[in-house]
Amino acid sequence: MSKLIPYRQWIQFFFGLITAIAIFTTGISLWVIFGLASLLGVFMGKTFCKWMCPMGFIMEWMTKGMSSDQSAQHMYNYHKLGCPISWAQGFLNKYSFFKIKTVTTSCTSCGACDKTCYITKLNPSYSFYKPQKSNPGEAFNCSKCLKCVDVCPTKSIEIKSGFRLFD
Repeated sequence: MSKLIPYRQWIQFFFGLITAIAIFTTGISLWVIFGLASLLGVFMGKTFCKWMCPMGFIMEWMTKGMSSDQSAQHMYNYHKLGCPISWAQGFLNKYSFFKIKTVTTSCTSCGACDKTCYITKLNPSYSFYKPQKSNPGEAFNCSKCLKCVDVCPTKSIEIKSGFRLFD
């Protein structure tokens, strides 16, 4: 999965286009899209927004000219409040099979992951490398963009599998 990170926006454009075409030309119900995306959320967490959603693609495109902080604020709000699919997948983030985890034995605490993550920029109770803080990869508004995985110089942030029902 991490090999796909550099192509995430193209993947999002492709799947977003297919989703938009399915909705507007075939008359597929938004309930079907919601159901399929929610099912995907059980396994992958909140991946629809940053990997498949046409509105997520448009939102990213609209925030390209903004400062890093402004863009982070807009993405934080959008992926927290954006749409019913965002809500369903956000709820499933913590319980999904697809996890973003920090390997603490190889982490050098450089902070590159926290600097690139829009959640840690705006919410001080989250951090990838500070053990006393919550993992932003399990946060309701984490959209699994995987920038944290991509930017880690020691590859200490990984995509792990492990389904759990309760803490």
